[in-house]
Amino acid sequence: MKADLPTLLCERPLSVARLGAACFAEMEAYMLPQSSAEPVYVNYELFGLSPDNVRERSELKQAVKTGLMLTLDRSRADDSKPPIKVAVDRQADPMNMSLNGNLGSGRAVYFGRCFNLKGIGRTVLATSTDPNHSNGNLDLVSALWEAICANVLNTNLKTGSAPVLAVIDTKQQIRVPWREGLYPGGFIIRIDQNGELDRPTHLFYLNENVAAEKLREFTENLARQDAEKFIERILHGCWSVGNVSIGGHMIDYDTVFALRSRAPQWSYRPNWLSNFFGVEGDGQKKLLKAMLNHPINRDKLSIREAYRLFDETRAKHLQTRSYDLIGLDSERPFVSRRLSQDEFIEMTTIFEELSLKMSANFKATAPWDEENPSLHIFDFSNFFRYAPLFFDIDALSDQKAVGLIRNPAARLCHSKVAGMPESLEQKMRKKYVVSSQEELQKLDLKALRFITLYKTLLGEYRASAPESWNKLVLKAFVVNEERTYMNCRPGNDVLVALVQNLQQRVFKPEEFSLRIQALIMACDRTMKNRLHGSCFSNIRLYMDGFSALLLGDNAMFKPVLALFNDRPGAGELSDNVRVEYENRPHRCKAEISGEVTYLIGPELPFNRLYDLVPDSFRFFDGTQELTLTEISRAKPPSE
Repeated sequence: MKADLPTLLCERPLSVARLGAACFAEMEAYMLPQSSAEPVYVNYELFGLSPDNVRERSELKQAVKTGLMLTLDRSRADDSKPPIKVAVDRQADPMNMSLNGNLGSGRAVYFGRCFNLKGIGRTVLATSTDPNHSNGNLDLVSALWEAICANVLNTNLKTGSAPVLAVIDTKQQIRVPWREGLYPGGFIIRIDQNGELDRPTHLFYLNENVAAEKLREFTENLARQDAEKFIERILHGCWSVGNVSIGGHMIDYDTVFALRSRAPQWSYRPNWLSNFFGVEGDGQKKLLKAMLNHPINRDKLSIREAYRLFDETRAKHLQTRSYDLIGLDSERPFVSRRLSQDEFIEMTTIFEELSLKMSANFKATAPWDEENPSLHIFDFSNFFRYAPLFFDIDALSDQKAVGLIRNPAARLCHSKVAGMPESLEQKMRKKYVVSSQEELQKLDLKALRFITLYKTLLGEYRASAPESWNKLVLKAFVVNEERTYMNCRPGNDVLVALVQNLQQRVFKPEEFSLRIQALIMACDRTMKNRLHGSCFSNIRLYMDGFSALLLGDNAMFKPVLALFNDRPGAGELSDNVRVEYENRPHRCKAEISGEVTYLIGPELPFNRLYDLVPDSFRFFDGTQELTLTEISRAKPPSE
C-alpha cells in the first residue's frame, strides 16, 4: 500500500463505489479510549516496512491506535471523540447457509478507503435471534488465527485473500459460540482494496442482472481457487455463498487449516462430502447452481456450461501450478521436448489421484486426530521436496522414489467417526479408500509411471538449463514444506499458548507481535528473501526465538539460531559463538536485524538437507549452550 494511513482513513470506502450505496446501511461507531484496547499484531509488510524501519513502524502502529480502534458499543466510547460514520454491507443468501438470520454483516463494518473491521460489536444488520451469530463478538485467538491464515494465503495462493493489517486486543472477556466461559476479546482490521470482500451474497441482495460473461468469470475464479487449495494443502472446511469473494478470494477462516497431506479431511462437519479437502469443488458447484437458478442470471447461462467451465479451468490451473511443486515456474512453464503435453497431463492426473488415496481409518480424517498422520497412503509433498536432492547426485532410483512417495506411517485399518453417514462412508470407500495389499500394488505401478515421467522432465531440464538447476532444488524444498503452525495441531495449540502468555503479561504487546510475525513467516512458502538475500525453511518456533535453515540459490544452506532481542542476554553475546554438529565445532557469525539477533553457522551443501535438520545443530556462547524455551501455556496467577 502506497498512501499513508491517515489519508486512507479520510476517504470513502471503495466497496461502496463498487457495490453501490443501496448495498450498505450507515451507523455510528466510536473511538475506544487508548487504555481500553491495544494492537497486539501489526502487518508492517503491507506498507513495505522492513524490521529496520523502526520509526516508520512506530508511526504506523500509532496511526492504527488513533484512527482504527473503533467500537459499536456506545458504553465503551471515548466521550472526548465524536462518533464516526461507518458502513455495514447488506447481504442475502437464498441457500440459507451463511447469514444465520442476519440481514448482512453482523459484526463487521467498512471505514475509510479500504478498511473492514470485524468483531467491533453488533451491527444494525445483526437481527438473528441466535446469540452465537448476533452478539458482535470475536475472540482474540480466532482474530489472530484469521490474521495468520489471511496473511499467509494472501501471498501463497494465486487467488489471494483479504490481508489483515492489525489485530486488536479489546481487553474484554467475552462469550464465544459453542464454548463455556469467557475468553479474551479482539477484532481484526482487514484490507479490501480490490473487492477481496465482495461476495455472491451481495449480488443476491442487489438482485440485479449479472451478465453471463461475469458469471463465467466468477466460475473460473472459483475453479482456480479450488485448484490452489489442492496444490497448497489448504482446507476451507465449510463452503457457502458468504465465504468466498466474486474474485475467488477466500473469506473467513474459522474452519481453515493447512494439512499434512492431500487425503480427504474435514474441519467443520463430516456429514457432507463437499466439506472434505479435495472434494470441496462439489460445494462450489452447488454455489454456482444457486446463482444460475437465481433471477440475477439474466442471460440464462446454463448449469451444464458452468460446470464444464469449472472442471476445465480447475484441471488446467492444477496442471499449471504443478510446475511450482516440481520447482519450476508456473508463470513461465518449461517447454519439454521429451515429455509431450499429454504425458504431463497424465503425470499431474496420477499425482491428484494418488494424493487422495487413504485408509479406512475415518476417525483420522479429522486433522486434529492423533492418527491423522497415518491417514494418507501417498505423500507427494515429501517426494517433491526431497526427490531433486537425490536426483542431483544421481541417486533417485525407482526404489528410492517410491520410498519418498509412500507414507511410511500409513496403516490400512478401519475406524468410524461420529456424524459421518454410512452413505458418505461408502462413497469414500469406493473412490478413495485403499483396502488391500493387491490394490496398493496396482497403485504403486501408477506411482512408478509418475516417477518415470517426472525423472524424464527433470533430466531434460537439468541438461538444458544447468544454470537454473540449483533454483529448482531450492524452490522444491521450500514450497513443499508443511505449514506446521497452520495445522490444527500444533498450530492452534501454539497460538492459544502464546495468547495465554500475553494475557499473563509474559510478553508485552510489541513482543507478542514479533512472535506472530515469526509464526506467519514460518508458514510462508513464497521464497521471500529474509536475510543475506536468502530464504528460511524448517522454522521451529520457541518462546524466545526460533531455529531455521537459511537457504541460498548457490546450492548451499546455513543453520541459524534466532534470538528475539527481548530474551535476557540476547544482546550480550561474546566473541566466541559457535555451532556444533556431527560432534564438530564451527564458528558462528552474530548479526542483529531489527528485533532479532541471528547466529549464523557455516555453509553446507544442499545434499545434506535430507539428514541435517535444525535439531541437528547445537549453538554455544563460550561454554554455555544456547537453548530456546519451548512454547507452553502460562500458569494462571493463582498457581
